[in-house]
Amino acid sequence: MAISSSRFDTLTQLSERRRDGAARQLTSQRQRQETAAQQLVTLEQYRLDYCQQMQARLTQGLDPASWHNYQAFIASLDKAIAQCRARVAQEQTQTHHQHQRLVKEQQTHAAWQGLADRASLSAALQARTAEQRQSDEQATQAWLRRANG
Repeated sequence: MAISSSRFDTLTQLSERRRDGAARQLTSQRQRQETAAQQLVTLEQYRLDYCQQMQARLTQGLDPASWHNYQAFIASLDKAIAQCRARVAQEQTQTHHQHQRLVKEQQTHAAWQGLADRASLSAALQARTAEQRQSDEQATQAWLRRANG
């Protein structure tokens, strides 16, 4: 049974490495998601600030060229915000997939660990049974020697 236990130990160690790798990847993915979300907040805040500044300038009067530049800049900023939102959504999807992978790896590791534990308990039980059998045989032989003696 020691060979089987050793195989389970190897499989348990492999599943542990895979689980730990999945956990590291999930952590990295969460960081990428957080970075993308922060960039989106920054862009949206910048747009809001710029619009407020333009509102203040509009009260003082604005020449047509400046108005055109403002509209073009806002359009490019809106495009960047839309792209950033798409990236945030993509990062959220990837985070979800990485989380699912981690859960799967945790379940696999737990299954192999459970099998390894059962194999170890079974081996220990067999060893105790063999020891008990040997002890019983020795006691029986000693009793027979005394009885015949």
